[in-house]
Amino acid sequence: MTSGSAESINLSTSGEPPGTGSSLNPASVTAGDTAALTLTVGSTTGPGTYTITVTGTAASASHSTTVSLTVTAPPPPSGINNGTFETGNLSGWTSAGSAATSTTAHTGTYAARVGSTSPFNGDSSIAQTFTAPSAGGTLTFWYRVVCTDTVTYDWATATLKDNATGATSTILARTCTNNGTWQQASASLTGSHSYTLTLIDHDDNYATDPTYTLYDDVAIGAAPPPPPPPPTGVTNGGFETGSLSGWSSSGSAAASTGAHSGTYAARVGSTAPFSGDSSVAQTFTAGTGATSLTFWYRVVCTDTVTYDWATATLRDNTANTTTTVLARTCTNTGAWASKTASVVAGHSYTLTLIDHDDNYPGDPTYTLYDDVTLQ
Repeated sequence: MTSGSAESINLSTSGEPPGTGSSLNPASVTAGDTAALTLTVGSTTGPGTYTITVTGTAASASHSTTVSLTVTAPPPPSGINNGTFETGNLSGWTSAGSAATSTTAHTGTYAARVGSTSPFNGDSSIAQTFTAPSAGGTLTFWYRVVCTDTVTYDWATATLKDNATGATSTILARTCTNNGTWQQASASLTGSHSYTLTLIDHDDNYATDPTYTLYDDVAIGAAPPPPPPPPTGVTNGGFETGSLSGWSSSGSAAASTGAHSGTYAARVGSTAPFSGDSSVAQTFTAGTGATSLTFWYRVVCTDTVTYDWATATLRDNTANTTTTVLARTCTNTGAWASKTASVVAGHSYTLTLIDHDDNYPGDPTYTLYDDVTLQ
């Protein structure tokens, strides 16, 4: 049997970790009633499990109970924090050695200065762990090295660790320059992977040539679009654009009249003496039903095949094999001839049409190519 009246109980808490606040609502209850405890975890509260004690005190007695609070570490930020250093400090970064902000910036007002303007012994660095966007992207940063020594002793370098795979890549190889210019480095990111970027400066502590590096504008941009697939079939195989569009060229090469059909052909090599190889090349995919590649050629060669020649190769990029479609030849008959090579539908190929001249003054060699087609 219970007798008497209900007492008023005052509630209090203890044991909150640094950075965590608590409140009780209400702070005083009548025996038998309830109160709500709210814990507010601040940014300075470290990860861990903490025991919070709640004590109720009445006139006749007191009683305590405990509540467990678990604080987990926040995930690394998605994207770069303070990558422009416009806070005027290195917030968001961890530093080692000698590191501070500088007013010599790539853009804005501030950059990070890694290393010291006075001689320093060893590595200085700033580092940040971040998570790449789900779509991936490209990490870029700008750097300016102040190094009057050589790369044997002093340098700037930067690494990127993929914390998901454990692999570390060097995205800025050791460099020592003092040209006063800003340069950019970049690296591809895999979507949602955690990374640690470390920007480094090394100085050998030699008295007369302190080395430091300015870093700025660390950012993540969208991943570059994938390269377009090679065209299905040969582009501008008749050269009737009057240009070499669709082809890459080296040495001396241009569109020329005097074609096998139509108005234009490719002239590979020069009508004046030229030293070495000239070529036009194109990568393409053999379309459905394609079985062979054909091209026409006319060689203008008054020397011998020992010194001057035309030749052509076809590389199957899918099978990783190369075939010489036109063996070295040196003729001057004025006649057009053709060559044909088998292809496999769906395979990627690179056709290279070549002319070689030994630069002898009296006998320049060049070759006309035309009507490159798939059948």
